[in-house]
Amino acid sequence: MNILPIKIELISKWMKLYPYSVCLDEIYFRERDNNGNLVYELVLSTHQFEFIINHYYSNFRELNPESLIYKYHIKGYENWNDSESKEEECNRVKEFYEQLINIKEKVVQETSDAIEALNELLKICESVMKNKNKFYSFSDY
Repeated sequence: MNILPIKIELISKWMKLYPYSVCLDEIYFRERDNNGNLVYELVLSTHQFEFIINHYYSNFRELNPESLIYKYHIKGYENWNDSESKEEECNRVKEFYEQLINIKEKVVQETSDAIEALNELLKICESVMKNKNKFYSFSDY
């Protein structure tokens, strides 16, 4: 029995709130089972993702160099968003999840529209950990 993956796209909501946003490139977060089948896909704008993780920008160099947030900041948006971009596995899902939990209150306090994106990121991380699946991310334009 084939099970269709969960696909959540939040860019269109962001565009309704911020219609004059430019350069709304997409960043994908994917959960795949051990056979490589897509289980869950979350698509955010890079603005949404950066709004969340920029809470770590001032101290991202203190994070583990293998963490997703560290890699995003150190590689820079340009390197994540190139024409050769492909899925990159994130082996530190629990760490990423905990980092998101640590900044959740800040995102909520700012009454930002990124809270829905943050909640979806938490859900996909929870699903990956619960099902012992693999977690991937990449940016596309």
